[in-house]
Amino acid sequence: MSLWSRIIFFTTVFSILFILQYLSFKTFRNFLKKKFPDNSNLKYFYFYPFILFNLPYLYILFNLIAGVKPPYWVVNYGYIPFYIFQGAVMFIGLYLLIGKLIKAPFAIPYYFLNKFEYFKSKFSKVSDTVPVKKFNSSRRTFIKTSAALVSGYAFIGATTGVLSKNDYEIENIDLKIADLPEELKGTTISFISDIHSGPYMNENLMREYSEVLNELNSDLILISGDLTNSQKEEAFPLVNAFKDLKAKYGVYSSLGNHDYFSDADFVSRVINTESPVKILRNKSELININGKDLCIMGIEDTRQSGSNPDNILIKYLDETIDKTKKLFTEKNLEFDRTPKIALFHKPYFFEEIENRGIDLYLSGHTHGGQVVLAKFGDINLSFAGAVSKYISGLYKLPASQMYVSRGLACVALPIRLNCPPEITRIKLV
Repeated sequence: MSLWSRIIFFTTVFSILFILQYLSFKTFRNFLKKKFPDNSNLKYFYFYPFILFNLPYLYILFNLIAGVKPPYWVVNYGYIPFYIFQGAVMFIGLYLLIGKLIKAPFAIPYYFLNKFEYFKSKFSKVSDTVPVKKFNSSRRTFIKTSAALVSGYAFIGATTGVLSKNDYEIENIDLKIADLPEELKGTTISFISDIHSGPYMNENLMREYSEVLNELNSDLILISGDLTNSQKEEAFPLVNAFKDLKAKYGVYSSLGNHDYFSDADFVSRVINTESPVKILRNKSELININGKDLCIMGIEDTRQSGSNPDNILIKYLDETIDKTKKLFTEKNLEFDRTPKIALFHKPYFFEEIENRGIDLYLSGHTHGGQVVLAKFGDINLSFAGAVSKYISGLYKLPASQMYVSRGLACVALPIRLNCPPEITRIKLV
């Protein structure tokens, strides 16, 4: 990502956060002024704390633009309180914003009609009635109580989310592939996604994940992209951490959109040459297990993050399938009868790519929502849930299936809520 691209991206992100902060700040200030109208020291409780907890933005922005890694003590003692505050205020700001949006259809007409003396006198008479006064009093009590509960939940949730963001879970699942040869049944795969080597994923933490993966002792280790976060140099701590990673039949990965933020060719070359991880870039690998072949395909990505239709990705997939068919012809294999697993970073296009003859897609990108306010069955209340129905877990369509990992790392803020990092151990049946 170029310097100007980074500046534009982070300016946009920070602007959204500041708008939410302003809503929280203004609401808290008005509450204190109404509660303590004669207190001249109120600014010490609402103004200076907001300034203090926003000063780290300047330092973080400088580091992100300059590519400078902050000292360990700054991350632990400066960043953690900052991120807890930001996470809580963001949640409170969203709550306030939703409230204003709900009230807007009634508040806006009332505001303009109130400019006319006729309507103003009518509203005044109605508001002075006993039932309306009682209703307004109950409404204010409800709003104050709900605001206090939301604020408490926000700060407790943000603290928990920041401190437990690396508390991973190992998901064990059995995946049925139609007409899977008996020789391949029982094959185990350790699957991870979204490592994001960088500010929130240091070498020591990646080394811990490497040790866990080795202890699982799966036949294959597969990774569906976003190995780095935004800088090509982030490939070096990754290869240091994963240099001892091993699986009986190899370690394979595709690239994700974040790997294209800086230099995908550089990232791929470093990882391919200095670690056991083999990057598959629009190509496939045949793995012979007990005399039967299993095909692993790696599909390229683009730097875009959204879920809008992306013909480039579909083209990459079709190119990879064409290459794979040629390889099968050379090996005297039948494409339709050989099990195929594709590493396809973004899950959004599952319905478009279902009928391509792929038995299983392994995806990531969504981080499972990362900050999940609540879950109701298949409904995931998160930013990711607002973009796509494919967020985490197993999805099935008549001609294929897809597993979406919650990933290992965080993006934007180092916080996870109701969405722990995931290492998936898949058993083919």
